[in-house]
Amino acid sequence: MYRSLFSFSSAERNALRFPAGECFLVLERSGAHWWLATRCSSGETGYIPAAYIEKIPVRSLITYIHIQTYAKGRIKTLCPDMSKKHTHTQTHTHTHTHTHSLSLFLSLSHTHTVAQRRDRAPCEALNSQAPPPPVPDHSPSPDPSKKRSALQPISKQPATEHQSDAEWPLSLPHASLSAPGSPTPSAAVPVTIGAELIELVRKNTGLSYELSRVAVGVVVGHLQSVLPRVTADLEQVLLSLVGSKDLGAALPLGQVCHDEQRLQVIFSDLARHRDDSQQRSWALYEDHALIACYLEELLQILTDADPEVCKKMCRVNEYEAVLSLVSYYQMEHRVSLRLLLLKVFGAMCGLDAALISTLLNSVLTMELARDLQTDTQEHEKMCYSALLMAMIFCRGEQIPLHHYEHLNAAFLQFLLDVIEDGLPSDPTEQLPDLFINLLLAFNLHLRVPESNMVMQTLIKRHNVKILTEKLLLLLNRGEDPVCVFDHAPPAPHSVLKFLQDVFSSRDTSDIFYRSDLMVMIDIAVRQISDLSPGDRMRVEYLSLVLALMRSTDYLEHRHRLSDLQAALQRILGEEEDCGEDQGSSRQMDKLIVQQIHREFPQISRS
Repeated sequence: MYRSLFSFSSAERNALRFPAGECFLVLERSGAHWWLATRCSSGETGYIPAAYIEKIPVRSLITYIHIQTYAKGRIKTLCPDMSKKHTHTQTHTHTHTHTHSLSLFLSLSHTHTVAQRRDRAPCEALNSQAPPPPVPDHSPSPDPSKKRSALQPISKQPATEHQSDAEWPLSLPHASLSAPGSPTPSAAVPVTIGAELIELVRKNTGLSYELSRVAVGVVVGHLQSVLPRVTADLEQVLLSLVGSKDLGAALPLGQVCHDEQRLQVIFSDLARHRDDSQQRSWALYEDHALIACYLEELLQILTDADPEVCKKMCRVNEYEAVLSLVSYYQMEHRVSLRLLLLKVFGAMCGLDAALISTLLNSVLTMELARDLQTDTQEHEKMCYSALLMAMIFCRGEQIPLHHYEHLNAAFLQFLLDVIEDGLPSDPTEQLPDLFINLLLAFNLHLRVPESNMVMQTLIKRHNVKILTEKLLLLLNRGEDPVCVFDHAPPAPHSVLKFLQDVFSSRDTSDIFYRSDLMVMIDIAVRQISDLSPGDRMRVEYLSLVLALMRSTDYLEHRHRLSDLQAALQRILGEEEDCGEDQGSSRQMDKLIVQQIHREFPQISRS
């Protein structure tokens, strides 16, 4: 006799649905995950997940199962008085101990699967999906006209399983009648085995998705080397491991990965807490621990789980869960919860460019801009807010017009003031660097230099010594501090784009001293000489040199002129690739060099 630990529901045709506490009689242990069993309450027969049930030791159980078969093989419900006899049965529940990941691998080859349960956060649900039931056997079934009733007593010894002689219905797979010792052909390795193993390792060890994939690959590879008889099967396991890029789609039909279940629970519960906060005018401080627990688990899943699963859950209903979190951030005033939400939004930005676009078009950027200017004493929150805003603007995507109500000249002036003068609440001096990154990222979406609000703010302040020093340092390193993701298509280089905008006008180019300009020319000439033909970055450096010559007095000092002439002449002499398009980087290089020679004939060589 077995009893269910949890409720279970599945879309599989051969699987039984049952609540927690249901009693079963196991008819056949078909595999490690699914057993053929009969419900004691209704007499229904089907497959149940072995991890959802526990054995009930019975001291005295004198009970019989009356199963009456109809013409089409349907099983009659048990007699009502039979269930009454179960009330006189004394049962003792065994307490399951928590097992480590090693016991998981041992249990995979054992027919008696023990339910594995992990201690996680108090907000975690216990329900989980099991692999689908075995594929039905399509061998010819006996003649339905030869129906017979079976009366099989249950053995008093729990370890003995006595199989019924009754004819199974057509909708259920037939039980195997072969002798235990008879040889059976080895079943083909399922294509979902790789995803299943990754799911088991991640769920039971807490390893990230990538580390779980590595762990399974190492174990299977070692088994392949020490067990030559199963090399072919293990090779199929490795192939399925490589092919399971999307864990949610690679799992068997009807099985949902644990991370997807948890994301669904977390998103729905956080939306409920948001609605609760909307209905009440005072802060619900008693829910702080629960909300923090949800947000910490959400952050961990977004960081460690399969990115495809996370993106799939975030996209549900036009990013409804993401926008719900944004509105919750807007109404939540507790700093600790806002910090967790900022980290969650940052993790979402790393998943997909579409998520960045969703956050950009929401009210989040306006809320963050307001926070930066008002909550200047919250140093940690200011750092995370500036970092998140740089992530959101890093794509160079156009922002909605109404966002400029908060992202205006006053906001840019505040950024420049902190960059140059600092804040008393910033002893570590992290904010100037973060605000420079934010300024570079914000400048990416401003395409017209004449109407660039960042350049107009620079003209008003004019003295930006710290900013120019940081820009030269970044240019010398060749770094783009804004490019933190590998989303396609790539955004322009933020430092070079900012400098090109600065040198688009003489009013803004005056923020650099002549010595700074010479250092910048040294860097540009070096990069133009070193970069290969066709490199997109060489186009950017040539554009910078052209803008610098137009807006400064370069023709007066002619710093590194001979080196610059040699580099430009080499570009003009490069052979063209017949397969390249007219707008390729190599063609653009030559067009810029020709433009330099037309506007400044003093530079061209005879």
